Amino acid sequence: MKNILDNLNIPKSGKTKQRIALKDIAEQLNPSTKEKRILSSEIDSIYLVGVLDLDTIRIQPYIDEDYRYESIYVIRVMLKSNTHFATLNERLHMAFPNPVLIVYQLNESLIFSTALKRINKNVKEKSVIESIYTTNLFAMDESHKRFLEGFNLQTIQGFNLKHFYESLVDYVFSERVIALTGTYLKQLSINSSSKRCILIVEYEKSEVDKLYEKYKQASMMSEKMDIHMRIKEKELKILNIVSELKLK
Repeated sequence: MKNILDNLNIPKSGKTKQRIALKDIAEQLNPSTKEKRILSSEIDSIYLVGVLDLDTIRIQPYIDEDYRYESIYVIRVMLKSNTHFATLNERLHMAFPNPVLIVYQLNESLIFSTALKRINKNVKEKSVIESIYTTNLFAMDESHKRFLEGFNLQTIQGFNLKHFYESLVDYVFSERVIALTGTYLKQLSINSSSKRCILIVEYEKSEVDKLYEKYKQASMMSEKMDIHMRIKEKELKILNIVSELKLK
C-alpha cells in the first residue's frame, strides 16, 4: 500500500516521526488491567506524524472557556488486531487532550478516527470526549481512492482550527456513505441531516441482522411470517433513506 501519509499531504513543516511509548499512554490513562492487556496485545506501534497549527497550516487557533484548539495532532497507529477496537479507540482519544486525527493501519486496511472534545473543567490538562467519529475498516478500492482525494490537509479550509477540525470530522463521517450506497458521493453535504440519516440506516441494518437471527431460530410458521414482514419493512425504510442520501 502506498504510504497513507502521502495521501494526507501533511505540510512539510508539520511533519514529524516521534514514537509514542505505550507506557506513556498508560501513565496518561491509568488503565484497568483489561485495558492494559488490550493496549499491549492490539497495538504494534504509535507515532506522532504531524502537527497542524498556525505555523504549519496558517489557520488561527480557537480558545474559549469550553474548547481549546491550538494544535491538531495526526497520530499513526499500526495494529496487530482490532478485536477490541471501540475500547482501544476511545482510550487513545482520551490519552490526548489535543484534538487528534488517528490513522489506524491493520495489514492493508485503514480506519480513520476523530473525536470532538471539550475542556475538562475539573482538570484543565485533560479533555472530555463529546463524540467519536470513525470510518469503517476499509481497503483501498476506487471509492476509497475518491474519498482520500478530499482528505488533503493542505487544501481543507477552516475559519479557525476548531472549524478546520470539524471539517475533518465531516470527512471521516462521509466515508460511511460508501458502505450504504456502494460509492463515495463527493457532492454529499455532511450536515446534521445526512449524519442522522447515516446513523438511522446503520441502526436499522443492525436490527435487520438481529431479525434474521430470530427468523432462523423461529419454529412456528406464523412467527416466521411476522419476522419476515418486519424485515421487509426495515429494508424498505433503509432503501428509502439511502435514496434520500443520494439526492443530498
